[in-house]
Amino acid sequence: MKNIFLQLFYADAILELAIPLFLPEFAELRMITKPLLLILLMGHIVMENPKPALFFTAVFALLGDVFLMLPDSPLYFQLGLGSFLIMQLSYIRLFFRQASEHAWIPVHARKPLVGILIYVFSFLAFLNPYLADAMKIPVTLYAFALGSMLYFAIRLNNRMITWGAFLFVVSDSVLAFGKFYYSFPGISFVVMSTYIVAQLLLISALCKLQFKK
Repeated sequence: MKNIFLQLFYADAILELAIPLFLPEFAELRMITKPLLLILLMGHIVMENPKPALFFTAVFALLGDVFLMLPDSPLYFQLGLGSFLIMQLSYIRLFFRQASEHAWIPVHARKPLVGILIYVFSFLAFLNPYLADAMKIPVTLYAFALGSMLYFAIRLNNRMITWGAFLFVVSDSVLAFGKFYYSFPGISFVVMSTYIVAQLLLISALCKLQFKK
């Protein structure tokens, strides 16, 4: 019974990834399989480590998923982006609470910090010409929040959390590339596979930690 939510999550994840590839005629099923991913991870949180802060993070991840599934419109995209922004800030807060109380920028995170800043500025510079004026500020804020989440994950020095954060950056970068510049065949699989693994790693790792006050 302890792992029932994870077992269901794995089954749902396989179905979510398989539908676009092998069952495109049943694409509407993703209206169920996609939000069910976070619902099952929320069940896993309740079973493993029922901390309100972690559950709050998952709730906004779920809201982001739901808004981005709705008919394509600037409003729904901005609501989805806003939900994911709150989720990223919540992850940052969770990582910060777990991090060492030593140097603000520990030695092992100094080089990655430079790399993250270069990547964020470069990617924003690339996307900027393709962004509508109304999207430039929201996308910029989210990009820096995403980069900060990766930095604080690296600072935490936990392998599962670092890989989860890195895959989250990959997923969101590919999503932004596809939405604002060029959507290549199979992009949905790349975005969702990296996103699913990212959320699984982050939430599973945080469930194992005893949260500092």
